[in-house]
Amino acid sequence: MAFTRKEAEEKILSSCLRLVETGLIARTWGNISARLSDEDFLITPSGRAYETLTPEELVVVKIKDHSYEGDIKPSSEKGMHAELYKLRPECDFIVHTHQTRASALSVYGEDFTLAEYGDQVASEEEKAILGPAIPCAKYGLSSTEMLAKNVARAAKKNPECSTVLMKHHGAVTMGKDEEEAFRAAFALEAVAGRIYEKKCNQKIFEEAGEPKAWESIYGYMLHVRTPYIMEMSRRGRTVNAYLDDMAMISGYSTDCIGDIHDEKAFRKALYKRNAVLVKDDGAICVAPDKEEAEAVALVLEKNCFAANLALKKALKPVARVSAEIERNVYIKKYSRLKDAGGEENA
Repeated sequence: MAFTRKEAEEKILSSCLRLVETGLIARTWGNISARLSDEDFLITPSGRAYETLTPEELVVVKIKDHSYEGDIKPSSEKGMHAELYKLRPECDFIVHTHQTRASALSVYGEDFTLAEYGDQVASEEEKAILGPAIPCAKYGLSSTEMLAKNVARAAKKNPECSTVLMKHHGAVTMGKDEEEAFRAAFALEAVAGRIYEKKCNQKIFEEAGEPKAWESIYGYMLHVRTPYIMEMSRRGRTVNAYLDDMAMISGYSTDCIGDIHDEKAFRKALYKRNAVLVKDDGAICVAPDKEEAEAVALVLEKNCFAANLALKKALKPVARVSAEIERNVYIKKYSRLKDAGGEENA
């Protein structure tokens, strides 16, 4: 059952706030859509903050060719939504998230068949919601046709599954309405967390120290000691980008320095990056303002969470050439949006 324009607007706008409140996304990195007919769907725009989004800013997109009318650009992932609506006629609502545990699991780049784990990672209710597996699409650069096609292939191969992971990226969940799509997202995060713990052979830890902030010649600086940033800082080594939002917002890698007061080492580690790990002392995140520094810290923690798993299992990070493309596109896009007073929506 497709939605009327008014129904779709209400469901999308309330779901945007729900995404932010539940932590299924970092900032507004993610997107939501609702089917209007066999030919059209309504989707969140590119470059607009979720908290202030209005019905007039949502965009109607043609399923057949991804075209749209008006001056407001739809989400750059509109192609992925269109491909899924083509493939799943029973699906009327789609949510694309950057949720932490599922994103970390995506680094494996493989499907997770739930039956292989018995009752250890998923309840019968969660299996009923998710289907027999958590499929994973092959890697594709953000917002590209390749990513959209890869997600569609994974969904086609797994017709009974309500979710698809995207390697190094995030997840997409589908349902007949927003409640089904969100139930799938929550179930995915719970199950992904249990699989993560089994793969790492340790419980997920969550205690964190209070951040410290100050202004400097580098900009707004935030000293953070969140759990997995601390875990990586104890290793005293460079941590590569295992998630492409990390590559976007901070760069291909995050170096670790031995002394927070070593100005030369700090400056070198920060070159073309927005974060520096400090041995046994967390990380310093640097940005032009508080909001962006907090975003760097949030994404760095998520990347360190993924790195903790990847390093234990010798999983590869985002390819350097791909990471650099993601970074360059982000810098150009972010710069334009800041000038226009907007924000990014992947």
